[in-house]
Amino acid sequence: MKKSLLLVIENDFSCFVLWGEGMRRRDKSSKRTHYIMTDWSVSLFGACLKYTYEKDGEGFLKLKMNPLDLSVVLLIVATAGSVLQISGTSWDVTSHLLQLPETFFTPSHTLLYAGIGLLSVSSAIALHLFYKNKEMRKLPFTISFKLLAIGSAVSLVAGPSDYLWHEMFGIDGLLSPTHLTLITGMLINSIAVVLGLARINVNLRSMGQKRMVKAALFPAFAAMWFTMMWYTYAFALPFSDGEQFNFNLNPIAESAIAVVALPLISAMVFVTASKTLGGYGASAVAAILVGLVAVTNIVPSNQLMPFLPGYLSIVVIAIVADLVSNKSSSAAAALQLKSRILGTGKSTLIAGAMVGSLFYVLGYPMLPTTFAVFMGYHDFDPVSDILPIFVNTLPAVLPFTIIAGAIMGMVGAIISEKKIQSKSAVKYTDATDLV
Repeated sequence: MKKSLLLVIENDFSCFVLWGEGMRRRDKSSKRTHYIMTDWSVSLFGACLKYTYEKDGEGFLKLKMNPLDLSVVLLIVATAGSVLQISGTSWDVTSHLLQLPETFFTPSHTLLYAGIGLLSVSSAIALHLFYKNKEMRKLPFTISFKLLAIGSAVSLVAGPSDYLWHEMFGIDGLLSPTHLTLITGMLINSIAVVLGLARINVNLRSMGQKRMVKAALFPAFAAMWFTMMWYTYAFALPFSDGEQFNFNLNPIAESAIAVVALPLISAMVFVTASKTLGGYGASAVAAILVGLVAVTNIVPSNQLMPFLPGYLSIVVIAIVADLVSNKSSSAAAALQLKSRILGTGKSTLIAGAMVGSLFYVLGYPMLPTTFAVFMGYHDFDPVSDILPIFVNTLPAVLPFTIIAGAIMGMVGAIISEKKIQSKSAVKYTDATDLV
């Protein structure tokens, strides 16, 4: 009697693995080995995984996950880590603004470090898998493993460094060297996850796996978009005046960075998500992003909540932009949006302009602090005072941000479409040897 694993059911939705005491029995007619199992316990392995079979010295079956399937699992775990780390970061900034008690074991820190932990574990296993399997090195999606390793290493270095910085210089601002290092690692990780999920799909044979990877791309795109926003915020928000150092930029420079970078990022991510996911995929990504911002930045403060219904209405505009960007839609055809300008479809340009023009409202409640300082407001509370300031300055700020955002949104749409077109002719290596 020997402990063994035996795969008994496999389909497009799940794999059941039985673990227990087993005895081997040979069927002479079919020339197959059967197993009588006792002491049953059943484990469910989701994600439509497939296994190869190996026999140990006594003839018992062992299961070994193939590298491609393990890569899918690692990228999905990394997706969860990407969402958790940026959600924890955003929530932590809100907690600081609310002047909540600062300890290491706050809920926001738990989310942040849980996300970094998931990404670090995924990157370590992925890097080992990459160097142990020569065939995998030929596949385009494996570049994401290298990026995950780099991003995780940067994040892990930033953690202890930030602790030492606090010990030496006290409370710091958003743009301190250690914070910038941390958010850089997070940005690399978020890009790596999207890149890996988008590229691995072409190598998958199972429809179940393809559906699962596509589902993971929605939160992955949203997390990357949110991380890019916060990377821009590090330079654009007036929150970098610490006890010893003031890293705040000039208000004009902060506003300029926001006006150029945020709509550009929004349009690039939206157009890329639209081309990758199809249908209403990009608006679904935008809805997830809006939800993340609402939960981590707006809901924690009752003083910011009155604008929540207006903030959620961003999703409606995103749906319209998604409808316009879909070349096969009747709306795009009716509006004759299938011609091209500068090599980019009119529908894509309009969608980019629509999404880009929303950047100021999408940045609520953080971004209005930048424009408040630019317009001469000083010594205001970034939580209790920001909604009245936002409402009072909206007539002056909104027209400018809509026009500038639309222009930068079209630039972002052109960049994304050009990038997608340059990759469309790439011939991917077949993954048969890994299946």
